[in-house]
Amino acid sequence: MNLKGAHAVVTGASSGIGEATATLLAARGARVALIARNRTRLEAVALHIRESGGTADVHPGDLADPIVVAELARAILERGPVPDILVNCAGAGRWLPILDTPADEAAAMMALPYLAAFNLTRELLGGMLDRRRGHIVNVTSVASRLAWPGAAAYTAARWAMEGFTAALRADVYGSGVGVTLAMFGTVESPYWMHNPGSRERLPASAARQRALTVGEAAAAIVRGIEQNQRFVLRPRVFRLLFLLNTLFPTRVEATLCRGPRP
Repeated sequence: MNLKGAHAVVTGASSGIGEATATLLAARGARVALIARNRTRLEAVALHIRESGGTADVHPGDLADPIVVAELARAILERGPVPDILVNCAGAGRWLPILDTPADEAAAMMALPYLAAFNLTRELLGGMLDRRRGHIVNVTSVASRLAWPGAAAYTAARWAMEGFTAALRADVYGSGVGVTLAMFGTVESPYWMHNPGSRERLPASAARQRALTVGEAAAAIVRGIEQNQRFVLRPRVFRLLFLLNTLFPTRVEATLCRGPRP
């Protein structure tokens, strides 16, 4: 897809991967609609994009609320054309063992990212299908395919994102709408600051890998859109781990369950 002149919607755009992706899309010539709860942060991101010569609109709102999602989608469609690109990047949740996870927190982790992505996609997909073009990116973690101790609800929500992506791809097959699953290992982002105690639960094997920057993650997402890739994975070493998990699941499970990094 040619990004120049495209209309892109990015959730979780106030910080981290979402902010970096929105900024890069704007730098490539796309008009971006920024969604997140924090209006002040969104305005700062939009100002940076505009000062760099790009175009950005701000749409603050809580994507965990389906009524708010519908209102945001309506505002986006009223302000501009049907989006060419939707990047579902909003996420939430601490890494906690199941016995330490309150029920309301588990529900919140399912709401963001999974239900937020489902509901916003549902609201915007119709216009893409009518026009027979568009691209949707669902951003998730390698926890979509691997599990380790101390992150039960977080892991379940990320597995839901992969399942949703596969089902969405089947629904839009042959329609002209592309779907990318973007999956990342450890990324240095504000997530760790907002979810204290989570980094300490990284498996030792994962902690040894170099963490990605948000810029590296964003570049992989944007390249996936431009090249209509089905799957984006960084670091690529996880391809080997996924293969080993398929062939030797018990061994991989034992490795991941040896505990957090020292």
